[in-house]
Amino acid sequence: MGRVPHRCPKCGQTTGCVHDYRVQKIKHTQIFSRRTAIFYRKRRYVCKNKDCGKRFYEENSIVERYQRQSVEFNQSIGIELIHGKNFKDVASRFGTSPTTVMRHFDKISSSMLKETNQLPEVIAIDEYKGDAGGEKYQTVIADPIHRKPLEILIDRKKDTLVAYLKEHGANIKLVYGTYITT
Repeated sequence: MGRVPHRCPKCGQTTGCVHDYRVQKIKHTQIFSRRTAIFYRKRRYVCKNKDCGKRFYEENSIVERYQRQSVEFNQSIGIELIHGKNFKDVASRFGTSPTTVMRHFDKISSSMLKETNQLPEVIAIDEYKGDAGGEKYQTVIADPIHRKPLEILIDRKKDTLVAYLKEHGANIKLVYGTYITT
């Protein structure tokens, strides 16, 4: 990448003065079925404003800030996840951990989730065995007409459900469900 002037993130002044270079190893997508790494020589600029002196990295399209995987690597994992592969298989294919793949999944899916502000007139309530927030069971609230989950509550306690319904359940006319413990 060529050297171009950059704007200081602290004071906003434009500078083209390079402070130093640092090499960053970046995990990249496979090429010819072989794992690939990019050794990127990152440029660090220094602001010449005498009151500022901020040092900062150049903008690039290879890797996002604080990341060790290339943008293409992250996009490839996202494509695999969209096609319904499980976390362990995707992780082994890309030479990373299942936890990293789960973080990518959470990042992708969070943009697709919509917060439920108001529940529909007909809802279904059920419990299921999970393991979230130190609780053994969670409560799922679903739309039985459109057959989709609306909300998952952290536990199956009556107080939790009552508090949620007070906040979001003004429209409810009919509830299908199982028992909720106290």
